[in-house]
Amino acid sequence: CRKGSRDCVYPEPRPSTKSSDGSKLGQRRARVHDHGSSSDELETEDAEKPPGNVQNQETSQKPLSETQTQGLIQNNPDLPPKQRSNRPTEQLQPSIEASDGLKEKSRSPSTDGSSAFSASNSARASFMRKGKFSPTSTDTSPEALSWSHLPDDLQYYLQYHRNHLTYHHYFFKHHSDHFLHFILFDQALSYEPLLFAVVGFAAFQMALKRPNGKIEDFLGYYNQSVTLLRKSLAGGQEHSQSTLLTILQLATFEEYLGDWVNLLGHQKAAHGILLELYSADSIMNSEVQRKILSWYSRFDLFAGLMSGYETMLTREWFCANEDYYRHQSQGYPNDINYKIETAIASHRLIAMDMALLFAKLPRGAMTLEEFVTEHEKLSTRFSTWKYHLDMLLNSTRAFVETFEVERKPNSDVIDPYMPGGFFKNGFWTLNIMLMDWYATDVMYRYQSALMLQRLPPPELEDIAIEVCRMFEAIEYWPEGPPGIVLSAQAALGIATLFLPKNDRHTMWCRQKLAKIEGLGYIYPPTFRSKLAQLWGLPEISHWWLPNDEGYPAIVRSIRAFMENRSLHPNSHAKSEDVRTLKAIFSKLSVEDDLD
Repeated sequence: CRKGSRDCVYPEPRPSTKSSDGSKLGQRRARVHDHGSSSDELETEDAEKPPGNVQNQETSQKPLSETQTQGLIQNNPDLPPKQRSNRPTEQLQPSIEASDGLKEKSRSPSTDGSSAFSASNSARASFMRKGKFSPTSTDTSPEALSWSHLPDDLQYYLQYHRNHLTYHHYFFKHHSDHFLHFILFDQALSYEPLLFAVVGFAAFQMALKRPNGKIEDFLGYYNQSVTLLRKSLAGGQEHSQSTLLTILQLATFEEYLGDWVNLLGHQKAAHGILLELYSADSIMNSEVQRKILSWYSRFDLFAGLMSGYETMLTREWFCANEDYYRHQSQGYPNDINYKIETAIASHRLIAMDMALLFAKLPRGAMTLEEFVTEHEKLSTRFSTWKYHLDMLLNSTRAFVETFEVERKPNSDVIDPYMPGGFFKNGFWTLNIMLMDWYATDVMYRYQSALMLQRLPPPELEDIAIEVCRMFEAIEYWPEGPPGIVLSAQAALGIATLFLPKNDRHTMWCRQKLAKIEGLGYIYPPTFRSKLAQLWGLPEISHWWLPNDEGYPAIVRSIRAFMENRSLHPNSHAKSEDVRTLKAIFSKLSVEDDLD
């Protein structure tokens, strides 16, 4: 497409960069060293080392320093014959024509000046299986999902993904492990860009677990995915479900890396393919497609609520999703999974209507009288949703009735040990649903007060404290599933804005935000600087805790890399509003004026 006087391309190509010794970056595949853990805590380096990346190389290169964040993982063309495929390379990559919907400008998620792996045809041919999988295959038998033909490092990270990552790492609300570990893998084995995106995400999660983890451990796979995706989009063939899944996987990567503007670029690209492949009705025809809609719609709502814009998907998509699960719940009244999915879909529709309502008034798309009328209707829906959720929560009888663990320091700030305060066993989803409802509710009440030129209601502080109580209860419960703390981070981020402004609560927040970043969810510089202003603590723009306490080296490297990458930001208005978190922090200054 043409936007103004410039061509827009997705993903945006980057110039090549050379390392200090003159060789191109992206020609070295860094080795991984040890297993991660299924817990959210950092590990000690005592695990078995993973397979190397083909160590019988004819040439050696000087190891890249940690400051050379573009140093990537080398693709070795000298793989053993048994790992090669006879399938021609031209058949391995379905080429994708970049439609107008895809050519919205987005900063490429590849590193500046690198396209990892310099993939030669012979090496890349070994990554794919001949004719076994189609882009929409649903054959998930163990035989079909064998990846023994792949290089050792790819096999290793796929196995790590299946053994240690859960749907909580992907921020899915409800059980999606079959989709992530089987369906996603199935399609990845027939589409190289997706394969490297999935492997890269697993390598990223593992690098965070290792005390000596480095950005080079995962960045090469990530860049290889983008390089191959770019070639696929430029090739002229039809877009596929695998193309869409690749973009969504890369968007998840961007969110973790703290680049919410590039995330928006991926969301726009995914939106174009989504409309091309499906309608609001047809996307509900299979579980895979419903998961795709769920994955995409989270990014759509995220961008809308953070920037103050409405969602890109129209309301009919969210309605179709809710209608499907409501119908299933009525047809299978004893299946609690359908009840949970119905509640999630209903909450998503409410959030979409909330984003639309708050986007219209400031832009003059509705009068104040119309806003008040629609606001009253939406408030009723909020209350009704919570009523039905409470009925669902009470029906499970899965409350934690006793919290018999050693009490942690600072329990006088937030008390996570309240009996019946959260849900255990197979009902962890309910905790995240409840926290997300509290976070949405506090933002709804807050933004409503500002638009109606009223003082923010006093109950916001109590709601925020309840979110923090649930977060800490989830954090301290010893039987929590892997990734559950990451899954709860979004609600916590909202709650921190409304807690009492005193040293005790502020330090509590700083400790929790440091923990989340230590787990790999990097907060954007804008979020840190705005909180620094809100709390009057300029030092937290650097790190959350004094004296760099709990500041992992890999997080430092990722932050430095992202700051370098953001030197040339996307100038699109919505991108800028996401970057500055306009919908949240611009209104916090209004609260000061009202006070």
